[in-house]
Amino acid sequence: MDTSSTQYGLGSGDVLTDVDAHGHAMEIPIQDVVSELIDRLGAPLVAVIGGVGETRAVLQWTKSRSPQRPNVLRFALQLATMIAKMSDYEMARAWFEGSNPQLDDAVPALILRDRALADVQSNLMAAARSFALRASLKDL
Repeated sequence: MDTSSTQYGLGSGDVLTDVDAHGHAMEIPIQDVVSELIDRLGAPLVAVIGGVGETRAVLQWTKSRSPQRPNVLRFALQLATMIAKMSDYEMARAWFEGSNPQLDDAVPALILRDRALADVQSNLMAAARSFALRASLKDL
Protein backbone atom coordinates (compact mmCIF):
# COMPACT_ATOMS: atom_id res chain seq x y z
CA MET A 1 0.00 0.00 0.00
CA ASP A 2 1.34 3.44 -0.99
CA THR A 3 1.32 5.76 2.00
CA SER A 4 3.38 8.59 0.53
CA SER A 5 0.33 10.62 -0.50
CA THR A 6 -1.19 10.53 2.96
CA GLN A 7 2.21 10.92 4.61
CA TYR A 8 2.56 14.32 2.96
CA GLY A 9 -1.01 15.47 3.53
CA LEU A 10 -2.19 15.07 -0.04
CA GLY A 11 -5.34 13.29 1.02
CA SER A 12 -6.59 16.52 2.53
CA GLY A 13 -5.78 18.58 -0.56
CA ASP A 14 -3.44 20.89 1.35
CA VAL A 15 -0.69 22.88 -0.27
CA LEU A 16 2.61 21.29 0.72
CA THR A 17 5.72 22.94 2.06
CA ASP A 18 8.73 22.84 -0.21
CA VAL A 19 10.27 20.03 1.84
CA ASP A 20 7.09 17.92 1.87
CA ALA A 21 6.48 18.60 -1.82
CA HIS A 22 10.01 17.45 -2.60
CA GLY A 23 9.62 14.29 -0.54
CA HIS A 24 6.32 13.44 -2.19
CA ALA A 25 7.59 14.03 -5.74
CA MET A 26 10.72 11.97 -5.17
CA GLU A 27 9.12 8.99 -3.43
CA ILE A 28 6.27 8.07 -5.76
CA PRO A 29 6.67 6.11 -9.00
CA ILE A 30 7.08 8.22 -12.13
CA GLN A 31 3.74 6.95 -13.44
CA ASP A 32 2.06 8.47 -10.37
CA VAL A 33 4.02 11.70 -10.84
CA VAL A 34 2.64 12.00 -14.36
CA SER A 35 -0.89 11.10 -13.26
CA GLU A 36 -0.85 13.78 -10.57
CA LEU A 37 0.52 16.33 -13.01
CA ILE A 38 -2.26 15.48 -15.45
CA ASP A 39 -4.82 15.93 -12.67
CA ARG A 40 -3.32 19.27 -11.62
CA LEU A 41 -2.22 20.78 -14.93
CA GLY A 42 -3.86 18.82 -17.73
CA ALA A 43 -2.18 16.56 -20.27
CA PRO A 44 -1.40 19.33 -22.82
CA LEU A 45 0.59 21.34 -20.27
CA VAL A 46 2.35 18.20 -19.02
CA ALA A 47 3.33 17.50 -22.64
CA VAL A 48 4.87 20.98 -22.90
CA ILE A 49 6.79 20.56 -19.65
CA GLY A 50 7.89 17.06 -20.65
CA GLY A 51 9.13 18.29 -24.03
CA VAL A 52 6.81 16.24 -26.22
CA GLY A 53 4.45 17.38 -28.94
CA GLU A 54 1.41 15.29 -28.14
CA THR A 55 -0.61 14.15 -25.18
CA ARG A 56 -0.55 10.54 -26.34
CA ALA A 57 3.04 10.27 -25.09
CA VAL A 58 2.01 11.73 -21.73
CA LEU A 59 -0.76 9.16 -21.36
CA GLN A 60 1.73 6.40 -22.20
CA TRP A 61 3.94 7.65 -19.36
CA THR A 62 1.17 6.73 -16.92
CA LYS A 63 1.33 3.12 -18.07
CA SER A 64 4.54 1.60 -19.36
CA ARG A 65 6.62 4.10 -21.32
CA SER A 66 9.26 6.07 -19.43
CA PRO A 67 9.46 9.82 -19.95
CA GLN A 68 12.67 11.24 -21.36
CA ARG A 69 12.95 13.87 -18.61
CA PRO A 70 11.59 12.34 -15.39
CA ASN A 71 13.57 14.76 -13.21
CA VAL A 72 11.81 17.72 -14.84
CA LEU A 73 8.41 16.10 -14.27
CA ARG A 74 9.21 15.38 -10.63
CA PHE A 75 10.32 18.97 -10.14
CA ALA A 76 7.15 20.23 -11.85
CA LEU A 77 5.06 18.16 -9.44
CA GLN A 78 7.04 19.56 -6.53
CA LEU A 79 6.26 23.10 -7.71
CA ALA A 80 2.61 22.31 -8.40
CA THR A 81 2.00 20.84 -4.95
CA MET A 82 3.63 23.87 -3.36
CA ILE A 83 1.60 26.53 -5.14
CA ALA A 84 -1.95 25.21 -5.25
CA LYS A 85 -4.36 22.79 -3.65
CA MET A 86 -5.51 19.93 -5.83
CA SER A 87 -8.92 21.64 -6.09
CA ASP A 88 -7.22 24.83 -7.35
CA TYR A 89 -5.89 23.29 -10.53
CA GLU A 90 -6.70 26.49 -12.43
CA MET A 91 -4.32 28.41 -10.17
CA ALA A 92 -1.55 25.90 -10.75
CA ARG A 93 -2.11 25.96 -14.51
CA ALA A 94 -2.12 29.75 -14.52
CA TRP A 95 1.18 29.82 -12.63
CA PHE A 96 2.85 27.43 -15.07
CA GLU A 97 1.37 29.09 -18.20
CA GLY A 98 1.61 32.77 -17.26
CA SER A 99 4.51 35.15 -17.54
CA ASN A 100 6.19 35.50 -14.17
CA PRO A 101 7.75 38.81 -13.11
CA GLN A 102 10.16 36.97 -10.81
CA LEU A 103 11.45 35.07 -13.83
CA ASP A 104 11.98 38.12 -16.06
CA ASP A 105 8.44 37.63 -17.37
CA ALA A 106 9.26 34.17 -18.70
CA VAL A 107 6.70 31.35 -18.61
CA PRO A 108 7.60 28.57 -16.12
CA ALA A 109 6.35 25.72 -18.35
CA LEU A 110 8.47 26.96 -21.25
CA ILE A 111 11.50 27.40 -19.02
CA LEU A 112 11.14 23.78 -17.92
CA ARG A 113 10.74 22.65 -21.53
CA ASP A 114 13.54 24.66 -23.08
CA ARG A 115 16.32 24.86 -20.53
CA ALA A 116 18.41 22.48 -18.47
CA LEU A 117 16.86 21.92 -15.06
CA ALA A 118 20.14 22.61 -13.28
CA ASP A 119 20.22 26.09 -14.85
CA VAL A 120 16.69 27.10 -13.82
CA GLN A 121 15.78 25.07 -10.76
CA SER A 122 16.79 27.67 -8.16
CA ASN A 123 14.96 30.55 -9.84
CA LEU A 124 11.81 28.49 -10.37
CA MET A 125 11.85 27.31 -6.77
CA ALA A 126 12.27 30.87 -5.50
CA ALA A 127 9.34 32.04 -7.64
CA ALA A 128 7.17 29.15 -6.42
CA ARG A 129 8.07 29.78 -2.79
CA SER A 130 7.20 33.44 -3.16
CA PHE A 131 3.88 32.64 -4.81
CA ALA A 132 3.03 30.05 -2.17
CA LEU A 133 3.85 32.49 0.62
CA ARG A 134 1.66 35.21 -0.87
CA ALA A 135 -1.18 32.76 -1.36
CA SER A 136 -0.92 31.48 2.22
CA LEU A 137 -0.97 35.04 3.60
CA LYS A 138 -4.19 35.73 1.71
CA ASP A 139 -5.79 32.75 3.47
CA LEU A 140 -5.11 34.26 6.92
